[in-house]
Amino acid sequence: MTVDPTEINYYDLLMEMDQLQGKRIIVFHICSLGQVQFIAPIWRDIIQRQLPWSLYLACDYDIRGRVIDLDIPASRCMTAQVAQKLERTELFLETEIYGRGPQKARKIFIGHGQPNKWTNWSDENLLSFEHYFLYGELERSMFDVIRAKQPDSTRHIRLHNIGYPKLDDQLSGKYDRKAVLERLGLDPGRKTLIYAPAWDPGGALRSYGPIIPQLLLDAGDINVIVKLHPASLEKPDAPTYQFYTGGHDWVDIFSTLNSNPRFRYVDEYLVNPLLFAADLMVTDFSGVALEFMTLDRPVIYLHCPEFYEKTLVEWGNDPAVSLHDERFNAGRDAGLVVMEPEQLGDAVRRSLAAPEEFANKRHCLMEKFIYNPGHGSAATVEAMAGLLDELSTSVQRNH
Repeated sequence: MTVDPTEINYYDLLMEMDQLQGKRIIVFHICSLGQVQFIAPIWRDIIQRQLPWSLYLACDYDIRGRVIDLDIPASRCMTAQVAQKLERTELFLETEIYGRGPQKARKIFIGHGQPNKWTNWSDENLLSFEHYFLYGELERSMFDVIRAKQPDSTRHIRLHNIGYPKLDDQLSGKYDRKAVLERLGLDPGRKTLIYAPAWDPGGALRSYGPIIPQLLLDAGDINVIVKLHPASLEKPDAPTYQFYTGGHDWVDIFSTLNSNPRFRYVDEYLVNPLLFAADLMVTDFSGVALEFMTLDRPVIYLHCPEFYEKTLVEWGNDPAVSLHDERFNAGRDAGLVVMEPEQLGDAVRRSLAAPEEFANKRHCLMEKFIYNPGHGSAATVEAMAGLLDELSTSVQRNH
């Protein structure tokens, strides 16, 4: 994409004015609108503290006027291509490993969910950031695998024990189950199941479409909520629409079930209030299962052989590790695995009747999952402040 020099000059001037007022320059990078939920609690924490930091948002495509979860003017939104050229940036936080910040900035990777599936990271991506803000010990041990394979591309990366900002409200019990279900028009007196598949080719969403939620509705007198991965909600004008959605309009596809009063397809980004309202999750290999397990509730995994036998292989990953290693398999070892869609009905009834069945395994996994439970945003902001102090000290030494 060609970058307009006028646009670069415009944002550079804004940042220069910020600096003249004594403000530090922070740029958050996301690849899609759905990743806003991962930076929103951090952003709000900074604003609430009234820190002298000037915040900007960069995206891989133009999202000015479309960010609804943050009170951010369009003048502070830019494309990722512009952000890469702005050398006044001091901290550049990316929720996607493909993000690229300015050369002089401290570049921080804080992922959009617990990394799973990917057993290989490219050298180019690893060399693009210097700091890794970790969710918990599970992510740290996952990255140990990457470092052992690629020592030359990782020895410069500093690891920080941060936590999971997006889960702060969920872990603090700030959601109301009854209110969430009533907002959706669902009966709070019924058990509620959330179906949250991954976006990937070969996964349950692309393989079975609306067949899975229909089977779940048939499993009993239960509510069924369909909440897709944010990438599956990309709009047709997004450059990644075909890659993430397979060219499918999932809103239209799932509308065939809308006549059932026990069904809701939720077309919104933030999943955590829905997790809080659900008694059971069905997924394939989505990392959101780990977020749900923090509530100590059961998860059913639908095995998707095409994803492991074809997709991961084509992407250069080790399917055996992604399937069997707890650092990469999204909690599959702590849930009930079904091999065929037709087995889902029995699995749902079994899990609702005995939600404690895999409780011990869930507890063991959750002990490794999150640093600073409920305080991930605060830990993030404090770590950012520490890096800014280091930058100030470095500048003083150089002068």
